[in-house]
Amino acid sequence: MSRLKIVKEQADESTYQDWRKEDYMNKMNFNPLVMFVVIPTIVQAACLVFMGGAMLLNTYIFV
Repeated sequence: MSRLKIVKEQADESTYQDWRKEDYMNKMNFNPLVMFVVIPTIVQAACLVFMGGAMLLNTYIFV
């Protein structure tokens, strides 16, 4: 497991620019609509379907 490294010195301009190019969220090479809306909606809908399935299964088993 990696540990968090605390760096006390300030980054120079080239380090800052390298970080801006390498960081996934800063590059924005993705569609934010898909990442923050579509994927969570699919996960939430799947949870609702599984919850309904569990309720239906419990109704068949215990009632």
